[in-house]
Parts: sequence; structure tokens; C-alpha cells
Amino acid sequence: MTDMTADDQTPNEKKLKGWHVLLIMLGFFGVIFSVNGVFLYHAITSFPGEDVKKSYVQGLNYNDTLAARAAQAELGWTAAFGVDGETLVFQLDDQDGKPITNRVAVADLRRRASDAADHTFILEANSKGEYTAQAGTLEKGQWFVRVNVMDYDGETVQFTADKTFIVK
Repeated sequence: MTDMTADDQTPNEKKLKGWHVLLIMLGFFGVIFSVNGVFLYHAITSFPGEDVKKSYVQGLNYNDTLAARAAQAELGWTAAFGVDGETLVFQLDDQDGKPITNRVAVADLRRRASDAADHTFILEANSKGEYTAQAGTLEKGQWFVRVNVMDYDGETVQFTADKTFIVK
């Protein structure tokens, strides 16, 4: 009979060596880098970039934005926005509830997820204070619209209204 010590191995038993650990580590980090690469690719290709044009300059001029909002609040105008089939409808009333007509109104219609469906419409005014434009069929989902109402000269934004709505 032979005596076996703790250092003796049977022929079928495998020993973990340094190059095994190296391969395990390389495989682990290879999977991590591959998944990160896929996420990075999809993040870069799906985001259109800066959401607001010249956002840094807008930040520097924020006091001008606050002054414009205060001037708009002093007007006391109210606005409503809706979609009737394929028509964008914007209603603008003064502080007494009377319709405001004969202004230039521009609507920027946007999707938050992508800039592929963004459109700008010049709204046509009618005598009831409604401003309309034909938008065509809108895709289902969330939309954002910003309507800028210009002064009589059509050069300075006098009133701005924002609305988020869902097309079902």
C-alpha cells in the first residue's frame, strides 16, 4: 500500500494556473467593454445633440429672457392650443377675453425623442382670434409645440406659448 500526501494529485484533477486566470479576466472585461461599446453607439446615434440652439448664449442672456416673460405677463393674454384632425389650432385672447387678430404667429412643432419630424408653420389668422395651419397626419406619441406671436412688424416676439400634447 502506498501513502498519499496532500500534494499528490489524481491524473483527472485539473489545477487552476495563472494563464487560466488571465483568460477569465480578459473574457470578463471583454464582455464589459463590448456591452459598453453597444450602449455608447446607440447613445451617440440616437441623440440629435444640443436640444436648444446656442444654449450657452441663452444662459448668458437669461436676464433678457426674464424681462421678456415679465413683459408678456403684463399683457395678460391667454392662449390655447389644440389639434383638430390634421389642423393645428391656436387661440389668442387679450386680458378682457377678446380675440387678438392680425398678428404673425409661428408654431414650432417638435418631437422630444428625435428632430426628424420637427416642422415650423406660419399660422394663418382668422377673425375669431384663431390661428391655424395644416400639419398633415401626425405620428402617434408625445409632441411639443411652441407658438411665437410677433408684433405688428413681425420682427419681435411679443408672446410665447408652449404646449405638450399626445397624439393617439
